[in-house]
Amino acid sequence: MASLLPLKLPSRKGAGLALAGCLALLVLAGVIASQVQTDFGAVECTNISFPNEQGITVRAKLLRPRGASPTDPRPGIVFIHGYQSTRETGDALSIELARRGFVVLAIDAIGRGNSGVPRYKLDDPRFDHTFGGRASLAFLKSLPFVRPADVGMVGHSLGAQMSYTVALDDPTVRALVIIGFAYSTTASPSRPKNMLMIIGQYDEFRRRMTGTRDIAAEWMSTPQTRAAIGEPNPSLGVTYGDFADGTARRVLVPPVIHIQETHNAAVVAQTLTWFKQALSPPQAEWRDPSQQIWPIKEWATLVALFAGFGALLPLGLLLMRTGLFSSLNNLTPPVHVCDRPAFLKLAGINGLLMWLYLPAALMIFAVHKYVVPIDGVLPMMVVNGIVWWFVLINLIGFFLFLRWFKRHTRTGGLSLADLGLSWRKEGLGLDGWQLGKTVLLAVILFGFAYGTAHLLEALLVVDYRFIFAFASDLTAHRFKLFLLYYPFLLVGFLVLGIFLHGQLRTPSRSSWLKTYGSMTAYNTLAMVVPLLIFLAIQYVPLLTTGAIPFVGPGGMLVLFVINLFHMIGVLLVVIPLSTWCFQLTGRPYLGALLCAAIVCWMFTSSQVIAPVPIN
Repeated sequence: MASLLPLKLPSRKGAGLALAGCLALLVLAGVIASQVQTDFGAVECTNISFPNEQGITVRAKLLRPRGASPTDPRPGIVFIHGYQSTRETGDALSIELARRGFVVLAIDAIGRGNSGVPRYKLDDPRFDHTFGGRASLAFLKSLPFVRPADVGMVGHSLGAQMSYTVALDDPTVRALVIIGFAYSTTASPSRPKNMLMIIGQYDEFRRRMTGTRDIAAEWMSTPQTRAAIGEPNPSLGVTYGDFADGTARRVLVPPVIHIQETHNAAVVAQTLTWFKQALSPPQAEWRDPSQQIWPIKEWATLVALFAGFGALLPLGLLLMRTGLFSSLNNLTPPVHVCDRPAFLKLAGINGLLMWLYLPAALMIFAVHKYVVPIDGVLPMMVVNGIVWWFVLINLIGFFLFLRWFKRHTRTGGLSLADLGLSWRKEGLGLDGWQLGKTVLLAVILFGFAYGTAHLLEALLVVDYRFIFAFASDLTAHRFKLFLLYYPFLLVGFLVLGIFLHGQLRTPSRSSWLKTYGSMTAYNTLAMVVPLLIFLAIQYVPLLTTGAIPFVGPGGMLVLFVINLFHMIGVLLVVIPLSTWCFQLTGRPYLGALLCAAIVCWMFTSSQVIAPVPIN
């Protein structure tokens, strides 16, 4: 039932119980994730750091079976993630290897996560093209509880290329697994030693990685495979050579896309079996490769993510009931509400603007390459593309809003105050005192979100993630980037708030919470459905015919389309928060300040600071 009456805020008691419930769920999910990561106490998991050859810090997660010691050393494995990832991308492999007797060093490659950033340009001979991979192998072999003669490497995507580069020239690497990447003609039947290649049948980068359109049909007859395997007619899924002399070779093509390759039970099982055959872990600690527990951790960190950010809803309500912030409450009857036809029209226009995503990305990279390099000032090139798109479409949306507002002012007497933008009825009147308190409230809420995530990582070595990295600790360098990118995102979220909570505002329901649920649902649909359609345009042809509509130079557009999965996750976090903040204050400012900070934290803590691998 729609209502034009002001709605009463939920009770303080209910908010307190909800906050306690969110925090309890956060702790429970974090503990479960940590217990799975340590195999319920059988594995020690610690954060460590060490320098590469140029003195750049490499941060890593070390998983050591409790039985590993100087008197009983174990085989060791280095894991290196892909271009736009962090060390936790390899949790499935790291957890399952460690609980089977391997010491695992999962690194944040240089330019990612909490590792340092590259100091030199790509063409500088001092540039570390393994992004810390070579130094990580040396560090692993130096550990007293690792058998230096029994070490291997595994990587995904660009991380597989780094691992391949190291193993090709280092005969001490006894086994190599490359996932989402392909060996080249530089390989031979004995170099690198004991190599397993796994690449998805629907891997979006397969043309770039393999030069083939149909991997399953073409790859085994390519010059690369003839060079690496040395057999006249090799087949998929068959092991060639001998582990004893390092000539074992095998190629697998599971029916998955790129981001599934590190989170697929069959891929994990094949990797486990390969390293067992090559490096001989303790038989007493070996278990059936199909017995995998890593999905529990992945789902637990997702629950922790939503519990952590979900706690901001009742916390914000409790703070709004205090004397300091109660004056921010602007619960007045909505003057403008959007009916269904108008909603569909406005949401459709918004969807068309969102589809400027790839042209905007191409535009920013064209400027970078052909006009003026921008990575000296804004070093996160993938983030640059996303932020430029977000700001661009919201600036266009702002001019469309001005036209819409003039029309509704002329026909219905709508004012900026009716939309929560002004503190006075005529024109734009801002109240500095109230804006200051809004900023303070946003800072408190963001500080709470960051603080809980920091404690989770510090105490349990667990961060907010699901398939993708969402949020983790900020290094000093990344905090500076946070300050750099925040104003751009703030502008975008302010305009987005005007659109969602002004132009698209739906009628109130019979209660405050029902109104919140309805507005959140409509706002989420308006923002997420266009991206889901975009993904369908890319992946329906890929999964049915093998064709990839959006590829771009060097696979650049593939990278940006894959990022849409992550962006949908981000929107599912911030749209409910933005709507809740508007429900609390009747204005878009608190939501814009808070959501811009959260998204900026997500981007600057997890996204890559390194050259984009595009030729």
